[in-house]
Amino acid sequence: MGKHAAATVVASLTILCLSAPTAGAETRLGDTQILSASVNGGRALVIGTAAQASFPVSVTASDPDGIDYIDVWLYRGPSTAPTAGLAAPSSPVCTAVDGTTTRCTFGFVMGEGWLQNADAGTWRLHVNATAKDGDYHRKAAASVSVLRSAKLTANAAPEPVTKGRPITVTGALSRVSWDDSAYHRYAGQPVRLQFRTLTGAYTTVRTVTAGPTGYLKTTVTATRDGYWRYSYPGNTTTGPANAPGDYVDVR
Repeated sequence: MGKHAAATVVASLTILCLSAPTAGAETRLGDTQILSASVNGGRALVIGTAAQASFPVSVTASDPDGIDYIDVWLYRGPSTAPTAGLAAPSSPVCTAVDGTTTRCTFGFVMGEGWLQNADAGTWRLHVNATAKDGDYHRKAAASVSVLRSAKLTANAAPEPVTKGRPITVTGALSRVSWDDSAYHRYAGQPVRLQFRTLTGAYTTVRTVTAGPTGYLKTTVTATRDGYWRYSYPGNTTTGPANAPGDYVDVR
């Protein structure tokens, strides 16, 4: 496999300065082609405090003369003006699909402790696939959402309650700050109040907006036994969260 041995390593946590032509632009020489690329199987990376997220990066490329090596690295910011990135592993696990096509898998690690809040959002994967005859294909071939972890609480009261009487469901939404490794209340976010019976699935009853301190409160009518919870869908910088369901006995 050219300059890369078939061994799995994790990426260095070094933040590299990247220039726009290096990280963003697509360049190509000859008939080398990047066929596919994925980061974490297409799933978002949701990272909390003191967490290390290990995830795979997979790239498939082809050339009539065969692939010599594949290099990858992740970077944040737009492809036309990248800011910084995560160094590529030195030794991916590469498999020859056939005489012209190679698939490589890289082991990356991204963790709270060096991430800052400004790093939340879209990260892009730049791929350099180089063939045995010197041809190459280089481009931003995939992306991944790197999100701050969120937490939710929910409490439904009174318990038990008489049928037809009001139930008040309170709670709070918080999300991690990578700047200080702590969770803080998250204000102004739309959160779904959900209910399920003992044997059913959760359904959304209404949307409640978190107050200035991330506090949640709403009132519903007691009609039957079941679990109440708050559910946050997440956004472009913050991952989703579900509160544990709180059971209410309706009599």
